[in-house]
Amino acid sequence: FQFDRPTPFMLPLNINIRVALALFALFISIKNAFGFHRPKDSVRSVAFSNRNRGGGQEKDDDKTSSEVSRTMYNKQASNWVRTKPRCLSDFTGRPVVFSMLEPHIKDKDPTILDVGCGEGYCARKVLEMGAAKVIGCDISAEMIKSAVETSKGDQRCSFYTSPCSELLSGLKDHISTSGSEFEINSSIDIAMAVFLFNYLTSDDMGNCIKQIYTALKPGGIFVFSVPHPSMIFCHDEESIFRLESKGKGYFSSTDEKILGHISTIDGEKLNIMSVHKTLNNYIKAINEAGFKIIDIQEAGVTEEHMKLHPEFFDTVKDRPLHLIFKLEKVE
Repeated sequence: FQFDRPTPFMLPLNINIRVALALFALFISIKNAFGFHRPKDSVRSVAFSNRNRGGGQEKDDDKTSSEVSRTMYNKQASNWVRTKPRCLSDFTGRPVVFSMLEPHIKDKDPTILDVGCGEGYCARKVLEMGAAKVIGCDISAEMIKSAVETSKGDQRCSFYTSPCSELLSGLKDHISTSGSEFEINSSIDIAMAVFLFNYLTSDDMGNCIKQIYTALKPGGIFVFSVPHPSMIFCHDEESIFRLESKGKGYFSSTDEKILGHISTIDGEKLNIMSVHKTLNNYIKAINEAGFKIIDIQEAGVTEEHMKLHPEFFDTVKDRPLHLIFKLEKVE
């Protein structure tokens, strides 16, 4: 028995290797061209190191954004605890929030509701600025535990665990448990939600904003910050603030859960998530709740930041990193 021509198995070894590599490259090209990605509502399974990313490997479960954020922050709560600016947004985003709040805090002794308070960093800051009382809530029990521990018994602040969907009912339960007399509706002077809404769908965000509107006094102020919507295009591997969003569209990715990380000035990477929204999504939710927009600012790296630590800020300079909204409850 003779072959009329060589079979692939008779080709020289180096030819077989080149063919295999070419076929592999072709497969990758087809995969990318036709967009064989995970379903829109699923969450990518990513293995994070225990030290830097707050846990081991996650299963490929189709979890809600609330479930993902609760798990994420329960695992890495201790990594977020700080008493001075440490992660990127402590330098670039939160100071803008505080500057918007300052005229409404100084010499006015306000009561502030901190929605999505995390480990209490912003709550402690507004107390330093002159707030009379801060009530913080968060979906992560471990974050609330850290907030209570870090407040060191300061009676001006209190914290409770609750998802945003149950913001008002959770606040009512918290107040009744503490024994205080406090009317929930139209009782809060100022509300803030610092990088909270990037963990909620558009519908959940709209529901939360309406509850905040209900809690505020007439003329009350609400300030919130979110990742800039254009961050969906910022997926550079070396960036200190990046999302795993390569190939994703601005409009078509609305409400998709996208994982990422933000770095600290001491070199640690913190796990984050962004449920993508367009600018229109934010404006619609604000208008439907009844708020008046006072100010909107884009925040990013400034010249002062570059002078302070050029190596740290260089990968995100000249980019719009955050959006900060200042709203008022019209009387």
